[in-house]
Amino acid sequence: MFRSGLDRCLAVSVLTAVAVLTTVLQAAAQVPVGDFYYFDRSDAGISRTSITTLAEESHVTGAGGLTWSCEDGERRLIVSSTYLGRSMRARVRWAFDGEEPGEPESWILRRTGMAVIAPAEVEAEFTGRALESSGVVLQLSDYEYRRHTYTFTLDGLAEALQMLQCGPGVGPN
Repeated sequence: MFRSGLDRCLAVSVLTAVAVLTTVLQAAAQVPVGDFYYFDRSDAGISRTSITTLAEESHVTGAGGLTWSCEDGERRLIVSSTYLGRSMRARVRWAFDGEEPGEPESWILRRTGMAVIAPAEVEAEFTGRALESSGVVLQLSDYEYRRHTYTFTLDGLAEALQMLQCGPGVGPN
């Protein structure tokens, strides 16, 4: 298979380079940015990027994630939660930096019943407020009208949003 020690050395060098490159590419797929993690799950020419931070209350259960994602070329705001139900919508209230929560808004409930998506006009307002704030509390109401409260810190949000490939005023031009 190998004609000489030089061929063997070259093959080992190529395999090592491929292994290092693979590790670098995998590491680039998840990058910490302040309180957020930037994820790049792009594949076959389809861009799929997102930034996520976890709620202070829910690191173990996996519930309580605040995510901005790029889906179909548009930026979406998604909040993951414990099970909220099977209806089409869920009630959400939010407050920045110690304010009182506003009136409940109706957000789209994902089919799994474990995440809500902000309407586009809410996403724009929420993002603008988030960029000026250090933290936000979100309250989501489930099918039994119980509130699930999640507290998020927002350090690094501006930089993380710049990494996304969509949305107004962010990402590469």
